[in-house]
Amino acid sequence: MSYASFPSGPHASYPAPGAPGPGAPRRVRARSVVGTLVVLALLWGLVLVVAHAGLQTVTGQALDEVALAQAKADRNAYFPRPVLVLAQYAPEVVALLAGVLALVWAVRYRRWTAALCAAGAVIAANVTTQFLKHGVLDKPDLGIQQIASNSFPSGHTTAAASFLMALLLVAPPHRRARAGRWGAFLAAVVGMLTVVNGWHRPSDAAAALLVVAGWGLVAALAERLIGFALARTGRNRRGSAGAGLRRYREDRSRRRRRLSWREDRGDSAYVPPAHERQAEEREWASSSGREDPRGGTRNSGEWNDAAQSHAASNGGGQRAASWDRQSPSREAEDGSPWFPARPRTATALILVVLTAVLLAAAVWWPYPTVAGTLAGRITLLAGYLGIAAAAALGWAAVAARLRSPLR
Repeated sequence: MSYASFPSGPHASYPAPGAPGPGAPRRVRARSVVGTLVVLALLWGLVLVVAHAGLQTVTGQALDEVALAQAKADRNAYFPRPVLVLAQYAPEVVALLAGVLALVWAVRYRRWTAALCAAGAVIAANVTTQFLKHGVLDKPDLGIQQIASNSFPSGHTTAAASFLMALLLVAPPHRRARAGRWGAFLAAVVGMLTVVNGWHRPSDAAAALLVVAGWGLVAALAERLIGFALARTGRNRRGSAGAGLRRYREDRSRRRRRLSWREDRGDSAYVPPAHERQAEEREWASSSGREDPRGGTRNSGEWNDAAQSHAASNGGGQRAASWDRQSPSREAEDGSPWFPARPRTATALILVVLTAVLLAAAVWWPYPTVAGTLAGRITLLAGYLGIAAAAALGWAAVAARLRSPLR
């Protein structure tokens, strides 16, 4: 196997000494902070809207009560008893597994700052839910619901969803998409199970998910600001999480190349030629933001440009393409690998629109909306979609803030 040699022709240019490499600390933009605060205000504003509609209005209480009665009827008709027994312990099991995995990731990838902020978000979300339920919000008895005591927001949903949010906050960049997708899905399932178990109404679970998402945004912003402050003071010399992941991948790739060299040559003690070793070491040093032996620092983009120009001058287009494939296809603004945000905001908006359509159909249904009728099933489906929409909206907002360090 062959690798492109280090560009040494007249087209190879070298930057000035002291140029910043990937992962170098940059300022946190004001639009990032303002954008996070705007999204936070929208999420918690939705909590107030749902609280007013579900607690203070006759229509809201009636729809919640019909959805709860329909869920109880479907529980006995469609779910076997073992499933119902397991559903009783779903919030605790999900919270325990998510907490253990978050702890493992924090230790494995040294995500200490993110773990601290995630722990603060878990505590703050649960305290906020209990404070809203017992100290701020009050549900008037309008003669509609059988149980007049306030259960808004759901404490069971908050407990499980807060640990799932902590898992997303602690996850390394290459695992955030999967953690966000499965975290939103499991949070929605737990919220729906609280309705199936008869513990809460749909509005309680949806509001709990929005509360957790708001504190997740606060934790993401705090982690970003703390990381920037540590990088500026020089106490975090390993750089950002994305830069650490990039160095880890390059070290692993370097070890694999040396192993493949030995296997191809059939000699376990084989040492590559000097020009191949120098090209490999310079490429690794440049992509890690380290000093170039010839002076200065070079990032991966500059090495790729120089390699392509040198290969083009010597007619080595194929070798330049192989050189370019070794670098990530997309990068964030700080030079770290770019990973997509999941779940997508478009998915959350689609769920919100579907929920609004079903709620409108349940409100303006020409016949009385009671459990056991088509209107009752539409109301319950709207409640389930509302819970899923709250989970997708919250996790998408946090994942989008975590996608790029400067976003």
